[in-house]
Amino acid sequence: MSELPRNNPKKALLAAIVAGTVTLGFAGMMARSCAAPPQQQSEQAKQAAAATAAIELVDSLASRLVLGLESDATMQYTTSSGAVVVVSQSNPRRAYRGASVTFISTPDSTYLCRAQPAPSPAKGRKAAQPAVSCAEGPGVDAMSATQAKAISEAFGGDFLAPEAALGRLATIAKGEGVRTGVSKRGDAQCVSVSATGVHTETACVNPAGQLAYFEGTTDAGKPATLTLQYATPSVSDAAFTPPVSTKP
Repeated sequence: MSELPRNNPKKALLAAIVAGTVTLGFAGMMARSCAAPPQQQSEQAKQAAAATAAIELVDSLASRLVLGLESDATMQYTTSSGAVVVVSQSNPRRAYRGASVTFISTPDSTYLCRAQPAPSPAKGRKAAQPAVSCAEGPGVDAMSATQAKAISEAFGGDFLAPEAALGRLATIAKGEGVRTGVSKRGDAQCVSVSATGVHTETACVNPAGQLAYFEGTTDAGKPATLTLQYATPSVSDAAFTPPVSTKP
């Protein structure tokens, strides 16, 4: 995904998730087919058709997610390691909160805050509050590849932002030997994509336009599973306020 312009965030985000990721791969296959023998051209034409079908499926799912990003919501996810991450959205603001990590993104500032484990209290004394340190960065209007990577790394590599999950499917769709499938998970629509040398990855988006499930890998190649535990159609402004930095 690339940095997104301010003038049309919905269209730009959809392009960043899908078109910008896969167009070069599709064009490359077409260029190779023109110079190949007839039998090879036929095989490459099949690959191109499969890639087109995959692109269309991912595009449709990404469109649902982009519409969902326009609505206020608070969502709780669990990861494959059992970690819990609460995602708050009020476009264009995003916040991701875990047990010891908070990542907040707004047009004014971004914050990455970490809480250090509190020392064990002496017998008969109240437990000390963990020390919190926050690093502030420049504000952004929407997700970029760099920010998506930073969010995933902040949570130990087994979490990724919902937009990045769809980006993963788009990346696979530009590979060779692409295969796709559609299914349902409850009321969520799911798309699965695989390619030669790449295991199947699946993303599901519910009718509210929220990522309901993802099973695949992060951009760093680490296995990741996200499961939506619950969602509410509201969010508090406090969700976008970073915790107060404290000293140990």
